[in-house]
This record gives sequence, structure tokens and C-alpha cells, in this order.
Amino acid sequence: MYILQFDGMLRTLNNDWQTFIGLLGYGWLIEKNNVEIAHGFGIFVGRSMVGSSVAEYLALIEGLEALVDLRINDASVQIRGDAKCVIDQMSGNSPVSSPLTVELHQRARLLASHFPFLTWNWVPRRENRLADRLSRRSFRYISYSSHLDQEIDQPQLIPLYGGRLVPLVDLRVYNPMF
Repeated sequence: MYILQFDGMLRTLNNDWQTFIGLLGYGWLIEKNNVEIAHGFGIFVGRSMVGSSVAEYLALIEGLEALVDLRINDASVQIRGDAKCVIDQMSGNSPVSSPLTVELHQRARLLASHFPFLTWNWVPRRENRLADRLSRRSFRYISYSSHLDQEIDQPQLIPLYGGRLVPLVDLRVYNPMF
């Protein structure tokens, strides 16, 4: 059985709701038989009202994309996260209401549909430390300087999800033995 652990976190750069900028860090890792197969982390910049569940969904989506990359199709996959709302929404036990979350949820559902033997498991934060550590690591790769707005506006950064999210850092590492 493959295990995908994911975690996301939100840090705001200001409290002015007119020019709200949030940094959405994420981390994920994939294991099989206690051997790490892949991991990744990164940051998106949110230019509108975004919450921590958006960061959690980004972590989940990035991890699911890695599972697709690895062509893990017919194996059992267990998804573990400490965001109860995301686990409940993905397992169909809770509704999704926010327009941005709906879009992320739909993307995650599409990716999850590649895996017929998939289970969703909420875990306490203390059991999700590895993914949490990766989401925190992403923040080490950026500067909280006053030049952040200039960096975001560079043309090579393509807005996603209706222009509300811009990728800033994205790193994936795959174990060459798999």
C-alpha cells in the first residue's frame, strides 16, 4: 500500500484586506513499506481571500499529481492529512462552499479518480509531522522582503485558479529506485 501524507499552511504578509497577500506553503510525501518514494514542497501566493484549507488542497493536489507521475494505478493508496475539513470533503462527508475551494476540490477529485483503491484518513497533527516539516521548509526558500510584490509580478509567474494563485516555489524529488 502506498501512503500519501500532505499538509499546508497559510502565512499572511499584511492585514490590509484591500491588498491581501497570503503565502500558501505545502508539503507532501509518498511512502511504501516505510520507504520514501517521493516528496515535494512549495509555495503559492494568494492575492485574494484565501484560507488554510486552500493551502491544504494545494498540498493534496501536488501529492496526487506525483502519484499520477509515478503511474501508481492499480495499487492501494491511503491519503493521510490533518485537515479534517479536506478529508471530509474529499470523502464526500462534507460540502464544499468557497468558490476557490470548489475549484481545488474538483481538481483533487479528478486526480483521485485515477486510483480505484483509494482511502481517506484524517490523522492528528502529531502523526503528520513529516508533511508538516516539508510545508514549513518551503518558507525557507523565499524572502519576506518588501520586494515580494515585484517578484510576484514577473511575467514568468503564471497565475492559476482564476488568477488568484501564483506558484512561487515548487520542488519535487523522486526516489530513483522506484
